[in-house]
Amino acid sequence: MNTKPDIIFICSDQWNARYLRCAGHPQVQTPHLDALATSGCIFDAAYTPSPVCMPARASLASGLYPHAHGFFCNYTGKLFPSEQITLFRCLQEAGYTTAKIGKYHYFSLEWGQDYEDYRDYYDQLGLDWAEETSTPFQGPFLNTGYSRLLKKEGLLDTFITDIGDRYVDGQYTPQPSPLPPDLTPDGYVCRQTLAYLNRAPTDKPLFLFASFPGPHPPLDAPGKYAKMYDPADIVLPENYNEKRCKYGRQAIAEMTAQYMGKITHFDDRVGEIIAALKKRGNWENTVIVFTSDHGERMGEHGLVSKTGFEEGSARVPLIIGGPVVASGHRNASPVSFLDLFPTFLDLADAEIPDYCQAESLLPIVIGKTDSVHDAVFSEISRQDQFCYMVRDARWKWSIQAQNERLYDLQNDPSEMQNLAQSPAHADTAQRLRNRLLTFLTDTQLNHARGYKPLFTRIGMQFPTEDPAERKRIIHDRLRQVHK
Repeated sequence: MNTKPDIIFICSDQWNARYLRCAGHPQVQTPHLDALATSGCIFDAAYTPSPVCMPARASLASGLYPHAHGFFCNYTGKLFPSEQITLFRCLQEAGYTTAKIGKYHYFSLEWGQDYEDYRDYYDQLGLDWAEETSTPFQGPFLNTGYSRLLKKEGLLDTFITDIGDRYVDGQYTPQPSPLPPDLTPDGYVCRQTLAYLNRAPTDKPLFLFASFPGPHPPLDAPGKYAKMYDPADIVLPENYNEKRCKYGRQAIAEMTAQYMGKITHFDDRVGEIIAALKKRGNWENTVIVFTSDHGERMGEHGLVSKTGFEEGSARVPLIIGGPVVASGHRNASPVSFLDLFPTFLDLADAEIPDYCQAESLLPIVIGKTDSVHDAVFSEISRQDQFCYMVRDARWKWSIQAQNERLYDLQNDPSEMQNLAQSPAHADTAQRLRNRLLTFLTDTQLNHARGYKPLFTRIGMQFPTEDPAERKRIIHDRLRQVHK
């Protein structure tokens, strides 16, 4: 009988942390995630280690910040080294069946390539079952299980035409999906997740990573979700900046309506997965984790997309729930998406590698402590410049394109007043600059950790203290080398 819990990790892409009803959003409908939060722990100050897909996902898989694993953007022209990706292998070593379905983004395919050609790579990552799909904008020029399904259903040309048009009109064009909900990329990931749960082995604990492409653009809510939110009723964020925004209020409202439609569609898929888990027979021994790799500004400060350290971009939703960790509380301390690496291993009673640059959140979830960090960090490389963010319990400092920002998030959660140049807050800004330097120094990846000098290593091998006997042993061993 399994005593270790099944761990179900549901990850979204580009989800603004405000867009959950349980996080206080006045309009969006997310009943299934709200229910998960009610019985679990919701984190109100969770941040991505990098506000862009590939670096954040590589961090989660490796337990390292981007400056340690070296991936800072969405395209590198090479695979993320499988020998550095240890999460899945650690879980396998702890006795888990490991599966991942959906978006990976550990590498980028070229025109006409097929993920099926990378089976050996997925095995090296430590995945017992692997099924990768792409973002919608990559989908039309790749051969994947998803494109083959669309072809079988007679919808591939519809998909190609829709995405092709958006390449011209712009990825933020708010236009309903021409595909039925269960055949959108998110619908497909849900279908494949449910199918896997129906056949997943039950003789070992399960780690299942369902990685959804949404609500990342295109802004194309499907079916009933496309009309669920009326743009005329959308309440724009407090920090919407019309002067800075290249889109007008009406355009942002229309984008947001589609974005929220995709979110509610996603939430309904979460409900289907939870229902399937309850039928599987191990529900009382299940943990469910929901988060996103990074956020989406969606009009905040007049901006869309990610890549910045604004709350909409760098902060992510994070809920840890399920019967195993039922607690029903929320936590306001700063935590990181990267912390899920040791959290999953902690839940699995697995050894956490000594190089891991994060902390398990399980002590917070079960109420043993209120915090595990004094600060968390985010980083990105843009236009050949390294950019950084430091977030402690109250303050957020960042530097990007040589522009410093300092916000008092306790009194200014919408980041309306930049205090970086304020003499009254000079000490706070300098303290956080110094904290960044300490972070960068302490988290260099040391491949020489545990090194012992040659004389120490040789000396440790002798069972005797007698010098003559030691010399005899070393002479014999050296001669053995040359026989």
